[in-house]
Amino acid sequence: MASSRFFRYLAPNLITLSSMIFGLVSLWLTHTQDYSLAAWMIVYAVLTDRLDGLVARAVKGTSELGMQLDSFADSLNFGIAPAFLILTYLSSRTDLPYHDRGFAHTLLFIACAGYMLCAVFRLARYNVLSDDQIPTKIFFGFPTTLAGGLLSGWLLIFLKYDPSIPSFGGAKVFGESFHTPTAVWLYFPIAVAVLGYLMASRLPMPKVGMTKSRTISVILMVLMTIGYVCGFLMIYPEILFWMPTTWSIMFLIWGQASANARAMYPPPLFPKKEPAHPLQRPQEDLVDIVLDEANGGPIEPPKP
Repeated sequence: MASSRFFRYLAPNLITLSSMIFGLVSLWLTHTQDYSLAAWMIVYAVLTDRLDGLVARAVKGTSELGMQLDSFADSLNFGIAPAFLILTYLSSRTDLPYHDRGFAHTLLFIACAGYMLCAVFRLARYNVLSDDQIPTKIFFGFPTTLAGGLLSGWLLIFLKYDPSIPSFGGAKVFGESFHTPTAVWLYFPIAVAVLGYLMASRLPMPKVGMTKSRTISVILMVLMTIGYVCGFLMIYPEILFWMPTTWSIMFLIWGQASANARAMYPPPLFPKKEPAHPLQRPQEDLVDIVLDEANGGPIEPPKP
């Protein structure tokens, strides 16, 4: 009985931990200047991020430990790895102003650092919410998984159609004559900054899930299957580009146009009440107090 319970909780957590390996490999590939494969590793992390939740619910292995591991994995895979990838790639382009350590490079660094901090802030904010404060059918602000997946998908498709980079990822759906304009790379940091803001914001966005309409549910399942196949085979980043991009734009507009969405009350930005149990002093301080008392020194009561 105990062993079955152990493996039930172990299964989803192993998937979460494996996704962190993808994040680490992405950082290493970025360091070695294999930027396209680094972006694909983030896509792999996106796909495994969906799997650990599905497995946890299927085997009834949801736990507080799993939730914390998932947040740590998300901060690495969709906060740190994409920011480092964009910062390193754009800084390596000698044809862009970000190559020189000047004002443009500083702006790029601020955009990437802001994106990373917004991702970590969003994850930390949701970690401290109580169960009744977390919405079940809607996101307030972009989920970190979506933001990291979007950045990776955009980078892959622009790399695929950049004439200075060898072709990869299947046939060119947009045609051989289409090339990524240099202006795309020049203004890419703006997209990074906008996605960072959207993660930290409280704009309403519905969660993707099965609906009462069987037709829509089937369409969603087919699209998700296509996305998983193309993602794991590392082909046709065009599909990874248009599906999440279209969905994001459509529901961002819905969140602002719908009266029902605007009437929803988002969770608080910061806790409104003091914690019921104040944080105790570090264990090292308590040890010092005990030693002082044993040596006849001053006795200091623990402070909250």
